[in-house]
Amino acid sequence: MADVFVSYSRANRDRVTGVSDALEAAGYGVWWDKHLLPSDDYAMLIESEIDAARCVVVAWSQTARQSLWVRAEANAALDSGKLVQINLDGARLPLPFTMLSFLDFTRWRGERSGSPWAELDGRVGGMLRGEPARDEAAFAHEPVRGPALQGFGRTALLGWASIALAAVVALAVVMAANGGIAPATFSALILGALALAAILMALAAFVLIRVSAASRR
Repeated sequence: MADVFVSYSRANRDRVTGVSDALEAAGYGVWWDKHLLPSDDYAMLIESEIDAARCVVVAWSQTARQSLWVRAEANAALDSGKLVQINLDGARLPLPFTMLSFLDFTRWRGERSGSPWAELDGRVGGMLRGEPARDEAAFAHEPVRGPALQGFGRTALLGWASIALAAVVALAVVMAANGGIAPATFSALILGALALAAILMALAAFVLIRVSAASRR
């Protein structure tokens, strides 16, 4: 079992060969799919190697972001807290990986000094020493924020609008009962209130759907 698992797209094999060779020259045990044999159960072996590795280097590119294999391997690395990301060609990383830091390898040509190699070496070495990933360390120091004030926000505005509408309807009913408002005017007010109530209900349903969708991400 190797220290470092390298995930990449086959279209970037030449570039990744240089990265893997440099990692091995730095003294790290590296596993990538050049070690696969035709008789191997690819999925089981890859899963086993990711579990055993202490660091997973994901080499993103335009083709890698479209690869289900690379996404699956990156997700497994993220879940286990051992993900290090490099970008080979400047492609936009897929969600949620675009939210995490990555190293720019677009201009790297195999040199083993200076940026970005020194930073990759440092991140991989730190992870093998048991240090938390940089993104995890940053998130660990973020202050815990309480819930937002409930008197503000779009949801609260819908609530206040509903209360105001109910108050107007109640006032209209009282005035109609006391003869202070003509029946035709009362009917128009009630129809308008019903229309506004329908709009508010539709907006409330839209907000609830958006909140529910965001909570599942």
